[in-house]
Amino acid sequence: MSDYLSRISCCKDMYSLFVLRTIYFFIFVGCLHTGNNFHTNWTRRSREYERAKTYLQTETCTNPRVRAKLGTYHRCDESERTMDDTPVLSAFKDSMENLHVCGNGYCEMLGMNITNSLPQVMLTLAIFGILVVWASGISFRRRREREAEEYYSLPVNRR
Repeated sequence: MSDYLSRISCCKDMYSLFVLRTIYFFIFVGCLHTGNNFHTNWTRRSREYERAKTYLQTETCTNPRVRAKLGTYHRCDESERTMDDTPVLSAFKDSMENLHVCGNGYCEMLGMNITNSLPQVMLTLAIFGILVVWASGISFRRRREREAEEYYSLPVNRR
């Protein structure tokens, strides 16, 4: 009996070790993926930062007469907003946005998808409801038959 218990204990330890290593693997892969996203965002934001810096040094943004003549048809304000945060901070914000469940407008897109496919959703729910009612009816009928059989059967001596 103790040999059997030791084998069960060994199997439980191996199973928990397998689960633990699987969890560690997925955490490691998630960290690698997040690091890759951060690097991609950082290089993109660094390029945007340099372009904005270069654009702000052009005559379009430095000469007030040219800027006034262009009115709102320039990108100086956008370039200034780009330079508000460093590329590392902007990349960090982008990476955190990617990790959030509703980040990058995913929840809005899901709502639009559900709204656009509302007839299919309603049809699916109706079919599911019909199946539940049908299965409940079968279960109810079987239970009623079993109760009737028990009611009309002779008592049995069960020990």
